[in-house]
Amino acid sequence: MVNNILLTGSGGFVGKNLKEYLGEKYTLFCPRSYELDLTDFESVKNFFSNNKIDFIIHCASTGGVRGCTDPKNCETDNLKMVTNLLEAKADNTKLLLFGSGAAYAKDRNLHKVQESQIGEVVPKDKYGNSKMQIAQMTKTRKDMLCLNIFACFGKYEKESRFPTYAIMQNLKQEPIVINQNVIFDYLYIKDLCKIVEIFIKKFPKNRVINITPSQSISLYEIAQTTNKISGYYVPISFKTDGLNFEYTGSNGLLLEEIPDFKFTPFEEGLKELYLQCKNILNKV
Repeated sequence: MVNNILLTGSGGFVGKNLKEYLGEKYTLFCPRSYELDLTDFESVKNFFSNNKIDFIIHCASTGGVRGCTDPKNCETDNLKMVTNLLEAKADNTKLLLFGSGAAYAKDRNLHKVQESQIGEVVPKDKYGNSKMQIAQMTKTRKDMLCLNIFACFGKYEKESRFPTYAIMQNLKQEPIVINQNVIFDYLYIKDLCKIVEIFIKKFPKNRVINITPSQSISLYEIAQTTNKISGYYVPISFKTDGLNFEYTGSNGLLLEEIPDFKFTPFEEGLKELYLQCKNILNKV
């Protein structure tokens, strides 16, 4: 039975939401990076010696920020954090971590890619390469689970992320400018939290699973939906015409594990985010 959970990366978008969602149901240990250096094995080993941990949710990561060059040590640090956790934890403690669509090499069209395709094309970027290696490592172990995120949105996301950007532009009654239209699999953060809780209670038989909704959506459609929710229609424009590479993953294995799972309709999730952004803007 799981009681005590180590949640790494609790200051990030996914981590903050999981901390809030799981906080009343489990005892969470949420050390920040300045309290627990996951790249230092002795630090990790001492943490496990001093705390009883039944389950690990590993959200901490470096690199993978759109428009930014990955840090020099991105690949080695991401791998080191995982291997240190694996070596320091008890044998019966499960480790759930988050992978990325970047593991499939995102400098090409990714249309509903399947987990079996990881490794067919090696990512050129350090972040994607680290995520590919971690996913391949996960396939060989019974105590690991890698959940691949392609896109996720909701409370606590950065203002630069497109759903929040589109909402804020609408609220300020300013045009929504899209660099280039792209089709994504945007998972609502509340659905991610529910999926994680299901897998805490019952570890799945598949080790690497794409956590993507069944319906994909383009950035243009997100902008249109934002206008619809608001009732105030701001102009939508593109810096570059046409579609950029698609970024979507098959959710066949996910639905094999939890066939009755109901995804939050995108418009419903975006409306909740819209109201949260509106409340924040009104308080400023």
